[in-house]
Amino acid sequence: MTDDKHAKHAARALAAREGISYTAARRRLAGAVDQEQQEPRPPVVAPLTSRPCPEGCEGSGHPGTVCWSWRPADVKGGARWEVRRSAELPGGRAEQLAQRADGARHKTQGARWASFHAWEDRWLLALVYAMLTDQQPELLPDRARLRAAVETDDLAAVDAAMEPLDRAAARLMTKVPEVWWSEVKPLLNTYADAVENDDRELTTWQEIDARDVVDRLVDRWRTAWVPVRNHRGYMDPPGVLWSGPKGWLDALLVGQHGGHAPGARVRLTDGRPALVYAVEWGEAGPPVAYRVRELVPGQHGNGGRLVPSLTSAVLVAAVDCRADTD
Repeated sequence: MTDDKHAKHAARALAAREGISYTAARRRLAGAVDQEQQEPRPPVVAPLTSRPCPEGCEGSGHPGTVCWSWRPADVKGGARWEVRRSAELPGGRAEQLAQRADGARHKTQGARWASFHAWEDRWLLALVYAMLTDQQPELLPDRARLRAAVETDDLAAVDAAMEPLDRAAARLMTKVPEVWWSEVKPLLNTYADAVENDDRELTTWQEIDARDVVDRLVDRWRTAWVPVRNHRGYMDPPGVLWSGPKGWLDALLVGQHGGHAPGARVRLTDGRPALVYAVEWGEAGPPVAYRVRELVPGQHGNGGRLVPSLTSAVLVAAVDCRADTD
């Protein structure tokens, strides 16, 4: 075997033995090699440009100096925090969408508990963003357009620039268990494998920084599926609250294009009341369909109250749903 194959084999063996991710094992082995086999070398200082470079800069204007590509965090003072974070991929935007959805409605105590745990798993949406932009670079927002939106403190313009990516994520994510387990989770597993086995040489500090972010997201994905013992001594089951990000994306896109947001009451064409719990999106425009749950009389002393039937999961075309004004 080549040295690289030996290294991969050793990393997989270490990961299995120590219960850590493949990426963490590669880092540990690389650190051991650096300490044992390499001679100490003085650090090389490479100056950065004093300000972000213009779009398309290839370094010819400042030879010997490392280019500094613009980032939303470079805007100081003139833009609100939420505007800058909403423009940062992958983690900043995922965090802001979760925060917007969490503060948009009043909740029962049970809903507060669910939203808290969904907030803890907001990294899952960041991982989805990372996968989509790696596999479909055309979904990345135009950098000049995004920069103008952030510098003018225009949150709506940031959302508009991000819409192709948000829409792709909303079409991928789901609240249907069968779709999650059979389609979405295997896609994320495959992407995690690709990241862990990607040995491309990174040439810029920003590429290294971006790869580190993705590596940490993949580590979170791996550890999420390993049972852990909690502070009470019980084993917490593995997994994430994967349905949460779908609701955040649906609420955002409904706010931009209209329609019925998750949680809205609607009437079907035959007059039955129902509750929207997920939205289906096309390539552009308003929703094309809704996943609804039929409203039925409650039980256990709540016979006069309509509640969603958790066993119903009906996909209804958007034209067949109207707002319930009764």
